[in-house]
Amino acid sequence: MTNKLRAEIARVLRGGKLSAEWWDAVADELDNVDPASPIGTILAALTEVVREQASELRWHQSELEQTNAGLLALHTEIDRQRQRTAFLDDVSRASATSLDSTEMLAHVAALVRTNGLADRTWVWTATDDGLRCADEPHRKPDETTQEALISRKTARDGVRRLSVPLTAGPHTLGVLDLHRDSADFTHEDVSLARAVANRTAVGLRNAYEYEREHELAERLQRAMLPVLAAREELDIVARYRSATRGVHIGGDWYDAFARRDGTVVLTVGDVTGHGLDAAVVMGQLQNALRAYALEGHGPASSLRLVHELLRARRGTLFATAVVAEIELDTGVIRWASAGHPPPLLQQHTGEVEYLDLDHGPMLGIDFPFQVPEHERELAPGASLVLYTDGLIERRSSDIDAGMERLAAAFTECPATQLEERTEHVLQEMLGGTDHDDDVCLLLCRWTGPGGANIASV
Repeated sequence: MTNKLRAEIARVLRGGKLSAEWWDAVADELDNVDPASPIGTILAALTEVVREQASELRWHQSELEQTNAGLLALHTEIDRQRQRTAFLDDVSRASATSLDSTEMLAHVAALVRTNGLADRTWVWTATDDGLRCADEPHRKPDETTQEALISRKTARDGVRRLSVPLTAGPHTLGVLDLHRDSADFTHEDVSLARAVANRTAVGLRNAYEYEREHELAERLQRAMLPVLAAREELDIVARYRSATRGVHIGGDWYDAFARRDGTVVLTVGDVTGHGLDAAVVMGQLQNALRAYALEGHGPASSLRLVHELLRARRGTLFATAVVAEIELDTGVIRWASAGHPPPLLQQHTGEVEYLDLDHGPMLGIDFPFQVPEHERELAPGASLVLYTDGLIERRSSDIDAGMERLAAAFTECPATQLEERTEHVLQEMLGGTDHDDDVCLLLCRWTGPGGANIASV
């Protein structure tokens, strides 16, 4: 091939903006052709080379497109699985965080709707009287819901309705109804719904166990509280409020009783810790204090004897307590405290002060000690307040701030009846918030001669 022809062909090919690979293939073909060949033969050979290169390019493009499509599909699947895992993690947290069954179920239902698993939900809980709708108490279950409950399997009504049983072990605790307005439930959606139901059932079972144990604990605690006897010269009101968090069989107690000489003895105490051990020690100390006081021991002597009793147990629990006795014919009050918050005295004029004088350490500390005893004369209409630290202690503030709030609650209380004053104080101190500790509150008002009422709740 003449150099002129080669140059001309190269110019034409470069004008077509061929890639370097294409030009290398064409150049190789030009080197191999016979320069004497007719121009048509040369062009046919070059055309075949170009056609082969174009075919190979299309094949590479197809492979690249398939690879990109595969990577995109893989990325989509990974993202979908990530969203599914995050959703189920949220359901698990919602099921484990709250021990209130109603609150927990409402949270899970909201997550189901927010994550697009269903447009509408109804959660049913199994009761002795059948299924009860947590969202709408008057709603009745249909055949699909009943089928899921009885069969313990997912039931369908068309392609946009699922009823998934809430099963935990051998027990069916309820049914989760899922409804969609447009998209159908796929097999994958059914699998996800079952995973949600399984996690919800575990949380529901835990909530039920907590509620049952909490109810039993509160019933036990109240059964151990005394019935206060009526006295004409002394109004007495006592309140016990169990902790709103945790299963608390607490160690708080109050007591009020009269000796044969007419003196009324008041005690309030608190055993450290919670649980059955604390409740057992509480019962022992309460009974021991009553027995010692009925024998005629004064407040300080009674506390010292109880200290020796608790010390002899050599356990890990300690206690605080305050004992006060009031002579009904004179209004003289004697009191002693062992590591307990000081009594609050409110005069008939409304002024308040804490009887914060010398006191002994906690009961059960492993060394002997003396408990100081104090005496004071009350004026008719004066009130004495004994309480446990659950009334004044909060995580967000110190005990001094709590004592200031308690004094203010009594000072600013507009009520005159002791029952009303007690409820006012509890509302001011506890309100509607959760509290981690039990609370005992005992109020008494020495009225002097005259009628009086005594009540305990």
